[in-house]
Amino acid sequence: MGRLRHIFWPYTEKRKGSATVRFMFPTVFVAVVLLSTAATLLDTNVSYIRLATFATAVQAGERFSVDVYAYAHVPVNAVDITIQFDPTAVEVLAVDRGQSVLTIWTEDPVVKNGTVILRGGTFRRGFVEEHKIATIDLSAKKTGQSEFKAANVMLLAGDGAGSPVSVAEALDSTVSFYIYDENTDPGRIAIDVSVKILSDIDGDGKVTLTDISAFMAAWHAKDKMYDFNGDGRMSFRDFSIILANFFF
Repeated sequence: MGRLRHIFWPYTEKRKGSATVRFMFPTVFVAVVLLSTAATLLDTNVSYIRLATFATAVQAGERFSVDVYAYAHVPVNAVDITIQFDPTAVEVLAVDRGQSVLTIWTEDPVVKNGTVILRGGTFRRGFVEEHKIATIDLSAKKTGQSEFKAANVMLLAGDGAGSPVSVAEALDSTVSFYIYDENTDPGRIAIDVSVKILSDIDGDGKVTLTDISAFMAAWHAKDKMYDFNGDGRMSFRDFSIILANFFF
């Protein structure tokens, strides 16, 4: 609320000429867009895959884990998820299914060529809302920035017809972490971990209206320099990413 109060506060003061009005209008317009976009991003009427880890920075040789969750806005009884990772950076030690919502696995989790494949289902109509699919246990290897990403996802409805369920590309379908060694400067770790906020354009460790202004300037100039999702173009999806990072 403090940030939004700061955005709107100047309008409670006495106007000091049309120049002030012209300057403030874009800021208020951005704030309104931010609010409406955030509401869309939090829409629970879509299904998605979410990855989560407590390890934003790990030492080489250390063990950590990544949890895989699925959110279903309609009953889902079968899932097929492929997670991508860099096998030179981390080693997959095991895939824990002990707390999984899936009760039948068509095959054991497959780990090969930098991917983890999770395929299985549940009885009857399936599950709704968010549930854990699996926990991937890992060991850090090569130093540097790395990530896990939900690359290919298929959810099928428990409607008796196996209808595909639309899956949104959630912002947290990718998790980033930094692997360091015992000789790494702690200050350097903090800098490299902050790099995972891709939409932090000015590099101050957070996403602010300054970053959004820079993005919009590049957008209007038809520049492609801010491609946050790596699809080779600067699109409305990148706009959605920077707005979400501003709020969260």
